[in-house]
Amino acid sequence: MSQTNPTVAALIVTSNSSRWIEQTLVSVVNQDRQPDAIIVIDDNSADSTRSIVNDVLGGRANVYRATSRAPDVTTRIAHNFHQGVRACLRYDVAVLGDHDDLWYPSRVAHQLEQFRRQPTTTMLASDGTLINGKNESLDGTLRDTFPVPGDWNHESPAEQMRYAVRHSVATGGASALRPERFADLVIPAGWLHDRWWSLVATAQGGMRIDTDFVIDYRVVDTQEVGLSRGRQDASKARRLASAATAAPEVVGKLRDLHTHLRPLASDRDTAKVLAWASLLRAVQ
Repeated sequence: MSQTNPTVAALIVTSNSSRWIEQTLVSVVNQDRQPDAIIVIDDNSADSTRSIVNDVLGGRANVYRATSRAPDVTTRIAHNFHQGVRACLRYDVAVLGDHDDLWYPSRVAHQLEQFRRQPTTTMLASDGTLINGKNESLDGTLRDTFPVPGDWNHESPAEQMRYAVRHSVATGGASALRPERFADLVIPAGWLHDRWWSLVATAQGGMRIDTDFVIDYRVVDTQEVGLSRGRQDASKARRLASAATAAPEVVGKLRDLHTHLRPLASDRDTAKVLAWASLLRAVQ
């Protein structure tokens, strides 16, 4: 990444997004620091999404049709973002966006500055406020939903990994990353892109948490993957019950962590966290 003049792409994934996409794109083009490229991956929208993208962005956007044929929503969304990150490879930073959120005008400039200040960062997770379908503010923030220890950025990669195995630490819509560090890494089936990439960045010692607000995150009932705490605040009893109920899926996820993530560990202590014995303790 060029420290003096880094390049940045805005990456938006859409799917039948006609209700919200115009507001989202307007917030992207109104950035104080204009993105050098706008990449749109459209998941075969059957509504007017493509027309709206063309009307708002004109020739500014590179629009690609999603290539994923995954039958489940989670894997397909992950594939779409992975396709987008590969399309961003010529840029130093990719700023990720969902099709219904609103970007603060300072978002791109702020996140680029965070990468400049911390050159070892491979993924940055910023915060966001919550809004409803009428653009009205809701209680809470993204970080309230996905809390992390206050000293996260000063913890060792191994300590960060212990926490990240159990807890989601990043929301894709408020994140940015270095495309070259993720473009060639397969996202295992069943994982959302932001969850897997944050684990990859943590394993590599490059996951940074940012407390600044960069988006208004929209919360509506029709979202395919909405804002959910999942196991964030689950008790040990609830975690055990959940693991027992979804045993095949849990074992599959642990296998992914051990097989695909452990080889990426930045040091021996982090690799130990991703050993089978440690992973089995993590679900208890």
